[in-house]
Amino acid sequence: MMPDNHQTKPFLRLDHVAFSYYSKLGEVKALNDINFTVEKGAFAALVGPSGCGKSTILSLISGLLKPIKGYITFYSDDFNAPRVGYMLQHDHLLEWRDVYHNITLGLEIQKKKNNENLELVDNLLEKYNLSNVKNQKPSALSGGMRQRIALIRTLATRPDLLLLDEPFSALDYQTRLTVSKDVHDIIKSEQKTAILVTHDISEAISMADVVFVLTKSPCIIKDTIPIEFEANGINREDIRKSSLFQVYFDKIWREMQDENTEK
Repeated sequence: MMPDNHQTKPFLRLDHVAFSYYSKLGEVKALNDINFTVEKGAFAALVGPSGCGKSTILSLISGLLKPIKGYITFYSDDFNAPRVGYMLQHDHLLEWRDVYHNITLGLEIQKKKNNENLELVDNLLEKYNLSNVKNQKPSALSGGMRQRIALIRTLATRPDLLLLDEPFSALDYQTRLTVSKDVHDIIKSEQKTAILVTHDISEAISMADVVFVLTKSPCIIKDTIPIEFEANGINREDIRKSSLFQVYFDKIWREMQDENTEK
């Protein structure tokens, strides 16, 4: 672990992280020099060109991959190793199990299906108005409902960090708007730290506290944009209608367009 001299330590720090993979053509550099921090309880978003390495960053943070250079450091007083929960593009609910037993699957795999954690499952189902579907099979549910169930399944394992890899990309536009708001509200209500990968600039702005704009591969962080609607007196329900939303959108769009046209 890299020593840190900062008095205020963030929840997560990436210092000069680089990553390469190997193909038939040899070494391919995916990440060049990634540096950013995420505060505890913050909701961060990564946006950038297709194939720039956004999902690779999540895999490095989760420990599925190891950087070839740099450090990924977690800081906390209440755990030694972070518990990481993943939400993917597809919900991966098992059709032969009902909703309740899909939610408890992670607990079964981790051998943590105890009374305390089952009580948490019941509380989450009740809190987010899902108790009425817990005995149904996933095939009976809409795509949006399935993603809500997938989030509750992830929360049941008590993660310290949630990684969301384009979890709404398979949904239609209207459902995507509703579900992304619900997922944001649940994550904030549960006071979880989260990092979202998305191609949708509007989605990043409406969900995140901070947006990191990535360059094309081998990528670096091109810009860090704090999203501050509440500080400007704008309620979350009115975010997409505000002039500030358009300011953020135009700024991120220009930076991504500049990146796409660079030679």
